[in-house]
Formats: sequence, structure tokens, C-alpha cells
Amino acid sequence: MHRCLFIAALLTLASGSASAQTVRLDQYRHPSDPKFKEFNQLYLKGVLDGVIAYSVAHDARDRFFCIPAKMAITVEQAEDILLRYAETKQLPGTVPIAVPLLGGLKDAFPCTKE
Repeated sequence: MHRCLFIAALLTLASGSASAQTVRLDQYRHPSDPKFKEFNQLYLKGVLDGVIAYSVAHDARDRFFCIPAKMAITVEQAEDILLRYAETKQLPGTVPIAVPLLGGLKDAFPCTKE
């Protein structure tokens, strides 16, 4: 149930119009100013921390992805994960970066169901 609500919330964000609070895929790939590259990476770090915290807060059976306990993901790794996923799935540039990050984490760190 929680997973469905989370996915619905992400899809709602993805379908809305662009806003200053959300970094879109094209904005991330092609910042309009060099300083925005740094801001985008800070934003990505916040998104990464948020989706990891969300995942860890759930029972292991309900997690969307399962990062190994002793592993820490850097911003550079998160960027690689989201850009590879976006390219593989041919996502439009209007998608918030949280969507390909979440999909990429799910693919990179699937949970084993017991």
C-alpha cells in the first residue's frame, strides 16, 4: 500500500509543470549556468538521502530497493545511476530527477523476497 502511494506521488510530480523547487532531468544534464551544476548536485544529495531514509523507514519486506548495510552511495554514483536509468528508459527531460534515481536504485539494488 505504501509503495503504491509513493509511486503515485512520484508520478504526480512527474506530470506537473516545471517549478523552481524541482530539478528536472534536462536541467540536471544541461545546467544553464555553471553554478547550477553545484546546486543540482546538492539537490541530488538531498533526494538521495530522502529516498534512502524513506526506504529504511519501511519494513524490509516493503522496501523498494535494498542497499547493502555497509555501503554508502556518493553523489557521483547516484548521478551515474540516475543518468544510466534515464538513458535506458528514454525518459523525457521534464521528469524530476527523483524518478530515474528511484528506478535506478531499484534496478541496482533489488531486494530479495524471502
